[in-house]
Amino acid sequence: MDHEAACVESTALIRMEPTMAEPGSTTVTWAERMELLKDSAQQRVLNAPMPPAAMEQLIADEKADPLGRFEGSPVRYMDRWWRLNELGWVALDEAGSAQLDIHAERYQAAAAATAPQNGPRKRDAEPAEPRLAQAETGDDV
Repeated sequence: MDHEAACVESTALIRMEPTMAEPGSTTVTWAERMELLKDSAQQRVLNAPMPPAAMEQLIADEKADPLGRFEGSPVRYMDRWWRLNELGWVALDEAGSAQLDIHAERYQAAAAATAPQNGPRKRDAEPAEPRLAQAETGDDV
């Protein structure tokens, strides 16, 4: 059976059988099974150290948020805080992430309170247009 035929057959089976039986449990729908697989994959990601270059790319792509701009700043990704150690970036457990969430809110509030205002600056006068010297234009000014 070629790949395309196998895909068609699989699709037909999924549509005909909306549920599947887990060994030793009750019937589980395909949607529930997919959610379990997603959770399982997420757990594998959270339990393995992430290479520093991968986290740097996630930060650059704005998929991960560093707490601050300082060395050793923890990073928030996948609803967890991550810290850098000798193995790479490792995720804190749920309790550690919850605790850091409290401290992160306080840090961010303090940083915002002490940050310079980035509003528009008032100008006393518009800058003058640069005037070309008479020798450059050839005109009498």
